[in-house]
Amino acid sequence: MKFVLPKAQGRRRVRNPFTRVCTAAAIAVFACAFFFSYAMAQSGENAGAYDEAEAQAIDRMLMCPVCPAQTIDQTEVPLAKQMRAQVRELLASGATREEVLTWFSAPERYGPSVLAEPPRSGFYLIAWIVPGVVVVAALAGGLLTLRAMRGRRDDGDEPPGPSDSDGLQPYLAAVDRDLALDGPDGVEEA
Repeated sequence: MKFVLPKAQGRRRVRNPFTRVCTAAAIAVFACAFFFSYAMAQSGENAGAYDEAEAQAIDRMLMCPVCPAQTIDQTEVPLAKQMRAQVRELLASGATREEVLTWFSAPERYGPSVLAEPPRSGFYLIAWIVPGVVVVAALAGGLLTLRAMRGRRDDGDEPPGPSDSDGLQPYLAAVDRDLALDGPDGVEEA
C-alpha cells in the first residue's frame, strides 16, 4: 500500500521578512568570502613575483663567465641559463638590483669580473680614470703637434723654390751641355 500525501491546494507559502534578510546576508557572506579568498590567492602569487624588465636589465649587467665578452642575456650556454634563473629567484625573494649584483660579484661566487660595468672604487677605479686620461693626453699631444707644425712655417722657413735656383745654375748648365740641350726650352738647337 502506498501512502500519498495530500497536495496543499490553495495554500500559499508565506515568507517571513526575517527569512529574506537572513538569506540575503548569507549570500553576501559567501560572496565576500569568495572574493576575499580570490584576492588572497592573487596577493600570494604577487608576493613571489618580480619585474621581468628589472630581471632583464640585471641580465645585461652580468657577464657570462664562460663566454668571452657576452652578457648572460646574449648567450644560451647552461651556466648563463642558471645565472638568469638565479637572478629571477633572488628578485622573487625580494632582493634589490644592488643586492643581486653584490650576490653574484661576491669573491666566493664569480667575483667582480662578472660585472659588465666594473665597480667605481678601489683598484677598479683605474678602469674608469685611464680611458679619460688617455683621451685628454691624445688631444693635448695632437694640439701641441699642430701648433709646432704651424710654428715652423711662421719662422720664415719656406720650402725651396725658384729663388734658391741661383746656386743650382752651374749644375743645370752642365746637365744641359751633357744632354746637348742648349736652348731655354730644353729643345736642341740646330
